[in-house]
Amino acid sequence: MRTDRHRKREVDNMIRISIAGAAVGLFVLAFSDELARAADLPLRITVEAGEHARIDSPVSVSLKELNRLPAKFRLSEIRDGKMVPVPFQLDAGHPPRLWWIMDGKTPAQIRRTYVFEEGPSRAQPAVVIRVHESKKYLEIARGESRLLRYNSAPPPLPSGADPKYTRSGYINPVWTPRGQVVTDRAQNYLHQLGVWLAYVGTQFEGRTPNFWDLLNGKATVQYAGTQHKTSGPVFAAFTVTQHHLDLGLPGQQKVALKETWTVRAWNVGAEQGYWLYDVMSTIRCAGSSPLTVTKHTWGGMAIRGAPEWYNERCRVLTSEGKTRSEANHTRVRWCDLSGSTQGVWSGMTVMSHPQNLRHPEPVRVNETIPYFCFVDSYLGDFQITPTNPLVLRYRFFVHDDAVRAADAERLWRDFAAPPKTAILSID
Repeated sequence: MRTDRHRKREVDNMIRISIAGAAVGLFVLAFSDELARAADLPLRITVEAGEHARIDSPVSVSLKELNRLPAKFRLSEIRDGKMVPVPFQLDAGHPPRLWWIMDGKTPAQIRRTYVFEEGPSRAQPAVVIRVHESKKYLEIARGESRLLRYNSAPPPLPSGADPKYTRSGYINPVWTPRGQVVTDRAQNYLHQLGVWLAYVGTQFEGRTPNFWDLLNGKATVQYAGTQHKTSGPVFAAFTVTQHHLDLGLPGQQKVALKETWTVRAWNVGAEQGYWLYDVMSTIRCAGSSPLTVTKHTWGGMAIRGAPEWYNERCRVLTSEGKTRSEANHTRVRWCDLSGSTQGVWSGMTVMSHPQNLRHPEPVRVNETIPYFCFVDSYLGDFQITPTNPLVLRYRFFVHDDAVRAADAERLWRDFAAPPKTAILSID
């Protein structure tokens, strides 16, 4: 068994080897982000920036093949010959992953080196980012600053509104670091819900449920339970279930689709005036019947901007440089919706992952109201079957001030092609 003295000697060797730029005494266990079999602590982890510069990038490594995970462990970066403690967080999935932020600026083609070892963490406590759950919603906050609210119970409707508009299972409001609200459940478009996902034209068991237009009474989407939530120095996350309900049968409702949302907010950007959070939607058939999403000009992951964002107080910019008047139904990697509230600009960029269906995805951009959606059905029908669920991933860049295309592009690259990790161990 390795003693603390042996372990210290091994870590010191890692520092000397890193400074010398050699690999003597090291055995490469894995590349990319996977550990090789039968790995033991301590481990040396390298992170490659790749072809692009990085700023405060979330990075992770799989712990799938680690022999054992000790009760206490820590992460440090080898920097200028010193061990610098790094805040980290364990994602206890299958397999578990170790997450941290590769902080500061990392130029292209630069490698950074970390050590993962047994022992109490020496990192100074970061401002923790937390999930709070009440009977009505789940909310993510960093310190005293709120990021977003997911409505697990239907919020009250305006006086006189049709009860068919009763809806849960969406995000609203979303706040910027300065506290500006960038989303809305529009009083004149009560089916537009802040950040939500719904389809318009569908075929299911001979019926045509419309999950978007709540007033037609044919279908709806509702929250169905919280599966998991976690808080920490690197991210806060929760996973919820939503049911897409077919209301076309007399006197009953039928679950057509079961959807999970995993919402993860990263502890980055607050001092620079932005938040980052991800939504991963996994949509499965509830039973043996498939569902077809038919060709339509809107419907999918959608965003409704703040109520003041009309006319010249609203702007759209896409990854292809298109603005509001020319972006409709173009294919994009990301799309930004920004607006001015009492003379102060803020907004939200939504980024499509390369593995998404029909990426780069078409967007529906409205030239009158502050809203857009990713509309894969614009390119034709697609099916969700019992053996073929639909998985969609989006990253949200919530920013104070007007968007800078260079920032949106850099953050999309982090999302689409994150830094590569490799793990080494002493031979």
